[in-house]
Amino acid sequence: MSWYNDNDCISKQVKTLIDVDGQLRNSAASAWWGAVGNFFLMVIKLVVGVLGNSRALIADGIHSGADLGSSIAVIIGLKVSRIPPDEGHNYGHGKAEAVAQKVVALILILAGFEVGNSAIHSLQRTHSLHPDLLTLIVSAGVMLIKWVMYIRQKRMAERTGSHALMASALDNRMDVISSGITTAAILGAQWGIPHCDSYGALGVAVLIVWLGVDIFSQAASDLMDRAADSEIVEAIRNVCLNVKGVKTIDEIRTRVAGTQVLVDLKIVVDHSLSLLEAHHIAHQVKNGVMELPRIQDVMVHVNPD
Repeated sequence: MSWYNDNDCISKQVKTLIDVDGQLRNSAASAWWGAVGNFFLMVIKLVVGVLGNSRALIADGIHSGADLGSSIAVIIGLKVSRIPPDEGHNYGHGKAEAVAQKVVALILILAGFEVGNSAIHSLQRTHSLHPDLLTLIVSAGVMLIKWVMYIRQKRMAERTGSHALMASALDNRMDVISSGITTAAILGAQWGIPHCDSYGALGVAVLIVWLGVDIFSQAASDLMDRAADSEIVEAIRNVCLNVKGVKTIDEIRTRVAGTQVLVDLKIVVDHSLSLLEAHHIAHQVKNGVMELPRIQDVMVHVNPD
């Protein structure tokens, strides 16, 4: 029988942790770029919206302000999630991302209600705004910039498994839609459609609130120990069944903690094996599963057939 090498296991686990840490650094860098972009877009939208008499563009600027706060919350959440396990948090701080998502959601919901309230008040006025050409150019330009930001963050979130970063990417996608609504509303107002600009602001407000509720729901799911995606579970199953000595799997349980996944396994081995042999098989299973992306830790329980 080949003996189990503890040093091999330790080196593989350290390699996995380094990969995860690198992914978190990449996620944080992407979030920083998003924060910088949202800051400049917020300033441009608000200034041009005020000077160009566009309530829809002002609403979009408030949305970018909420996005800036969201990006900062994501950055903080990613930073906290990188803190290693300690005596008070044995499984690490990965769920800080879900907390950050909730902050993002609440900021968006509050911003959406504020924008909606302002739009409704403007609709009650007899005089409707007529935005100038500059507001149309800025709104269309922002839509293109936000599309690029969405693609960039979405790819990074898929590569790192960061739910907070994916929430930020989806927010950028919603910005593309809201900027499209803003552009259409400004164009309609220039064509003389009454209150078209205010209706555009109201439409942006509805989108902001809807996105906030959706992100809040996702964060709540993560905090309630949401299971990993079926692809990850299937990969874990294949690794286990490919280990010599594993007859079947009684149970696979997973829970997501930020970018990482915690795994509990119950494997079945021959009842005639010695304790040392069963222990060796369990370590081989853990070794193999730990090599999968995003796996933080694995607990293996051995059952006799």
